[in-house]
Amino acid sequence: MTSGIWPLPICGEELLLHPDRAVIWPRCHTVVVADTHFGKSSYFGRHGIPVPAGTEEHDRDRIERLLVSHNARRLVILGDFLHSATIEGTTESDRLKAWVETVGKIVEIHVVAGNHDRGDAWIRPRALRWWNSHWTEAPFRFVHDVERDRCADAESIFTLSGHVHPVFCLRQGRKVVVRVPAFWQHASGLVLPSFGSFTGGFAVRPTAGHRLFAVGPRGVEPCEKS
Repeated sequence: MTSGIWPLPICGEELLLHPDRAVIWPRCHTVVVADTHFGKSSYFGRHGIPVPAGTEEHDRDRIERLLVSHNARRLVILGDFLHSATIEGTTESDRLKAWVETVGKIVEIHVVAGNHDRGDAWIRPRALRWWNSHWTEAPFRFVHDVERDRCADAESIFTLSGHVHPVFCLRQGRKVVVRVPAFWQHASGLVLPSFGSFTGGFAVRPTAGHRLFAVGPRGVEPCEKS
């Protein structure tokens, strides 16, 4: 097993919290990520905002490494696959579509639509399975925003979601000395950190009945303080 992975027993299954901000479901050979926000660098660039070069190619490479290293047969993206409506025919959109088609020949790709996923029908080849609100495979339910996509049995089925971009902050007095992505486990689900390298985050404090797992230099570790 990769160093730094944290095993999380849930509903009779074992999920692996991966330091590359992904969840591995070994029994079903599935890699789960959230909030890739592909196209964000292009969107910012079109609006004259400087962005780091190569971040999205790097993120796609990270996904491919996860799929290979865990012998995956399926990739699940929990929403905000795209950051904004991507312009068809641009270099970035062509690269993304080629990547989807290439990876889709190797594994199933499931995308649960997020609030940023708009105007992207052109980028959905047959290999990409698109879910407009949620997707369920017992014993888990996969959504983007757990608050927006609540269901009647929300309290009885464990949900994997994104949207929040949780981070853990360690403070000394009023000063934040550590700020890292985190997995946030609440009473009926797990919120994944944002997978995209060029995204922000929302500071979450552990409370009663909740757990945070920080993605630090030594891997994924449970947080006791904030």
